Amino acid sequence: MKRWMLISVLAAGMAGCRSDLDVQTSLWDQVKTLGDERTELKLQNERLERENEALTQQIKTLAAIDAEVRLAALSIPENIRIGRHSGLYGKTRDSRKDELVVHLEVRDAVQDAIKAPGAVRVELWRLSDPPAEARLGVWDISADELSRMWGKGLTAAYYRLTFPLDDVLANADKEFTLRVEFTDYLTGRELTDQRVITRQ
Repeated sequence: MKRWMLISVLAAGMAGCRSDLDVQTSLWDQVKTLGDERTELKLQNERLERENEALTQQIKTLAAIDAEVRLAALSIPENIRIGRHSGLYGKTRDSRKDELVVHLEVRDAVQDAIKAPGAVRVELWRLSDPPAEARLGVWDISADELSRMWGKGLTAAYYRLTFPLDDVLANADKEFTLRVEFTDYLTGRELTDQRVITRQ
């Protein structure tokens, strides 16, 4: 009987020691976690301080430059031009002309092509039709969409716009008028160009 009591007392003592060890381990884990979080916060704070210093320097630099000089240095669109490779194309050699491809060049004061922010409206007309039926298609492109359509060739830089024609060109007409309107988001001006395109 005494032996069983002694075993019970020893078992309870060992369980208590194990419980104390578990508490100590848990506390050490919490201390380590808090230390890691403190280090992370310190690194974030240092990064934010560096970014703040860089922004402060940018503000000082911009403040030192005259506003009119800054505006004059921007490449502002002066006109647009429908590129010479714009026209009606088939997706394969054997297919009919089932898509309209427009190479839109936005040009600054010295006639360099620039990637300017803005929205575009493209219209395709068959002027031989009565006025109410002359416009065959109209497509609007947002500034966000347009920004992803920039491309470059060997000798030119332009926005490349592609539109499916479906059954728009079902009749035998060969000549169409392409009109493009560009709304410049920098100045609010609307720039237009148009040209005749033919179907072979």
